[in-house]
Amino acid sequence: MVCGICGVVGSGLDIQANIERMLPKMAHRGPDNTGSWISSNKEAGLGHTRLSIVDLSPAGHQPMANEDGRIRLTANGEIYNSPPLRQWLWDKGHAFRSASDNEVLIHGYEEKGTDFLPLINGMIAFGLWDGPNEQLLLCRDRLGIKPLYYVLLPGGGLAFASEIKALLACPEIPAAIDSVGLKQYLTFENTFGARTLHNGVKMLEPGQYLLWKDGNAALHSYWAPSFEASDTLPDFPQACEAYRETVHKSVARHMMSDVEVASYLSSGFDSTTVAHFAAQTTDTPLATYTGAFGQGGWYDETPGARAVAEHIGSAHTEVRMGATDFASALDDLVYFMDEPRMGIGAFSQYMVAKQAAERVKVILTGHAGDELFAGYPVFKLLLLRRTLGRNPLKGLGLLLRVRPAEWPHVVYFLLQQLLGRSGRFLPTLFSSSMLRKGLKPDVAAALKDIRPEEELATLVGDDPDPYRCLTRTYLRAYLPGLFVVEDKISMAHSLESRTPLCDNELVELALTWPLSLKLNKGVLKAIPKAAMRSVLPDILYEQPKRGFPTPLGSWLRGELNDLFHERLLGQGSPLHDLFERDFLEKSVAKYESGWQKRVTPLDQIPTHRMWQLLCLDAWLRNSTERLGRSLSLA
Repeated sequence: MVCGICGVVGSGLDIQANIERMLPKMAHRGPDNTGSWISSNKEAGLGHTRLSIVDLSPAGHQPMANEDGRIRLTANGEIYNSPPLRQWLWDKGHAFRSASDNEVLIHGYEEKGTDFLPLINGMIAFGLWDGPNEQLLLCRDRLGIKPLYYVLLPGGGLAFASEIKALLACPEIPAAIDSVGLKQYLTFENTFGARTLHNGVKMLEPGQYLLWKDGNAALHSYWAPSFEASDTLPDFPQACEAYRETVHKSVARHMMSDVEVASYLSSGFDSTTVAHFAAQTTDTPLATYTGAFGQGGWYDETPGARAVAEHIGSAHTEVRMGATDFASALDDLVYFMDEPRMGIGAFSQYMVAKQAAERVKVILTGHAGDELFAGYPVFKLLLLRRTLGRNPLKGLGLLLRVRPAEWPHVVYFLLQQLLGRSGRFLPTLFSSSMLRKGLKPDVAAALKDIRPEEELATLVGDDPDPYRCLTRTYLRAYLPGLFVVEDKISMAHSLESRTPLCDNELVELALTWPLSLKLNKGVLKAIPKAAMRSVLPDILYEQPKRGFPTPLGSWLRGELNDLFHERLLGQGSPLHDLFERDFLEKSVAKYESGWQKRVTPLDQIPTHRMWQLLCLDAWLRNSTERLGRSLSLA
């Protein structure tokens, strides 16, 4: 079940009142049931808002307990290998009270303690109170698909929740902007590691668990990506077969549900592969959903999605949206995300999720296919550099196979590395020099010595192999932010989003394969494309890669220009507390007249900067107007 979870532990705190304050802030995450539990000594409490997916009966309500009631659980997510885990625990003598997949967490902890965590295959974030040891366990899944935030309280207490807005409902938790988080966001359009934009609010990192006892919190890692190659490396046809079989099994596991499961369907290979296999598991037509802007050209994914929908026989819906929808949704979108986060595509995802939630509770995505199977042009840049150094003639042949749509990305990352600004392969939006000129003097002084690039390098770790370094960057810094956005925008509509391409078995397989295999003959995402060639429509192989295209640039320079100016330049904009007005005016003027607006790929970074500023403005407004907590730099 995907839900909202929260809890407070510690002495001298009004735990009951804080749980009651937090739960309403997450009502959208679990409209089917709300529950809470408070320990007899009033020093531990758990809360839960439930979206019923597996075991719809009251037996699946949470917080749930073990056989003697001394261990309590509040969990958010799904455990896809729960059937074999349940059987193993049953054979060990554990008695189950429900058919909920989450219940294996309680008995698994009883059986093996934290050594049980590496056995979990799923997306999960949970809090577990161990009564006999008076200890709290918090855990987040391997890749960080489900979010979990926590705050260390004065006096040694701790509060945790699925969403930041729930934590800010507690009067003990101050509201302020984190200076490191702010500079990370302005630099990379994201925060990473444990960092958030809210001072004092931390995020449990992927593959990590926290143990709290007697006022002390300790962090531990139970999983980290391993790139150890298998003893026998497959050839390309064998890799394609292994990919096809593993994805098929993963999708089947991710269809586990007592309610209908649908699928997002863009015109890309990942969502179409997931939808193809999902359609094979249902007795009725699979419901599929695509966003549509009605502008044609680069922004139109509908022809490819229609072809796939017809091919797999799905019940397909195209969700139409435009500039007025963006204007209406912006504040709500940022409110539900809790803080500004990466990706203009969040808007279209938000609108499609809203439509899908009118029919279903569960939807599949194709997230992580590009990161795990070399779908971005930067992967090709790495292979080019390696091949040119070893075999210039072969490297030249590879260079000639770079597609026109890939060139802007390859050139951008090449220039960044030549200038020593690689940012560990993530695009830099606002550089330090831009921020020195644009921020208010006091804000610039507070951010002056913060080095986001160095913090990112520390998070990723040193690795002499650029490919492994890039993959770690995606797994440790990029994907967790993407998953936070996906979780928040789907759960805003009480919709569970699942990611079959993040299945443990598939991830471990991907990490053992070298870049040369994934880019066979210089083709991006060569294995998925070849593996599915016989079952997917030709149109998918004839179009450029788009990502999540949204025509925000044309809207800001056209239909939404008044809104654009009002939000960034209007007298009431809270951005003016952070940025010099002159900087904002020049940035808007340059954006509106810039030559790059005529070349869509080259307009992406300038448009992302404007998206960042719009989201910051909405975030600051929401904090004051909807949460009653005005934000300033800590």
